[in-house]
Amino acid sequence: MSCLFIARLIQQRKLGRILVAMNAQENRVRFSGYDVAAFKIFVFCLAAAFAGIGGALFTLSVGFMSPSFIGIVASIEMVIFCALGGRLSILGAVYGALLVNAAKSGFSESFPELWPFAMGALFIGVVLAFPNGLAGLYQTYVMPLEDRLFRRKKAEATPAVAPVAGKPNAEKAKDYDPMIDHYSPEKS
Repeated sequence: MSCLFIARLIQQRKLGRILVAMNAQENRVRFSGYDVAAFKIFVFCLAAAFAGIGGALFTLSVGFMSPSFIGIVASIEMVIFCALGGRLSILGAVYGALLVNAAKSGFSESFPELWPFAMGALFIGVVLAFPNGLAGLYQTYVMPLEDRLFRRKKAEATPAVAPVAGKPNAEKAKDYDPMIDHYSPEKS
């Protein structure tokens, strides 16, 4: 839980915006005067710390850790966790892990030898059909519905406020990316 809190805290700060910008356009971040190598080292160390905490918790829950637990299948499962949940969403990876593990438990009981094939089909299906994962589906279909419902209630309760001059309307801008929640440098 603390790892999720730290990751969300970083994501909401300037550091998180720089990291997302590095993911999209590394050269633009470098030309803006930031030391990209230092940010990469920081993120690598933070990911190693999170992996260490996860490994310690896994060992506590299982009671024993062996190199046979980690292999290509476990590595691919972790990639599928993020792909299914959403690659730009912190909680999406958690939901993806829960769904993949539930599917693994259910599918492995009936067809244990076919689970790697089902996992590969799941990965290909998610990448082709839902490139932003479940978080992308939520932001594309559910959030606009929520916004419409809550705007109507807010509009009835309070008068509409005029938009601030000089600040573009983010919903109508062509270079607005809702997954990143800011203007995307790829589209500008």
